Amino acid sequence: ADATKADGAIENAIARLADFDRKIIKLFTPPFRSEGDPGYIAAYPPGVRENGGQYTHGAVWLAMAALLCGKIEEGTEMLLMLLPARHDPKVYRAEDFVLAADVAGEGQLAGRAGWSWYTGAAGWYRRAVLEVLLGITVKDGVLTVRPRVPDSWPGFSCVIKYGTAEYRIVARRDISEPAE
Repeated sequence: ADATKADGAIENAIARLADFDRKIIKLFTPPFRSEGDPGYIAAYPPGVRENGGQYTHGAVWLAMAALLCGKIEEGTEMLLMLLPARHDPKVYRAEDFVLAADVAGEGQLAGRAGWSWYTGAAGWYRRAVLEVLLGITVKDGVLTVRPRVPDSWPGFSCVIKYGTAEYRIVARRDISEPAE
């Protein structure tokens, strides 16, 4: 897409869908309410799953888009707020070490996780962190590191196993000190 239009779209999506105080990213807002039968979406109460709650696949994709558009702080914060350990366990009511498929966006269930151990969202989260935030990719056997990390980060380190090779990556803003 045209860079200006993409930037505007991502900016508007963040403004309308990312609730940084409640640490959720809604699929859309406001929730759909209807007296008729709109179909599948009516299976969920307002604010739950696809009906105006956080659907974690979409939340990860918005964070990725923000990072790719240069909105590094917002993209990073959205990735961090998706982490279960960042939520009040009394409200979240799911494991604090696995990504949930959804988090309710409003009503008495607001902040409650659903469908934990949801591997699809976790897989996208892993890609968002490794490939987009940290910028680590392997294409045609060539390892590339092009991070998009916040200015407040002094750097990062990680270990990547690819085939039989193991890469120990240390990225730092201050290169005056030698790597360990």
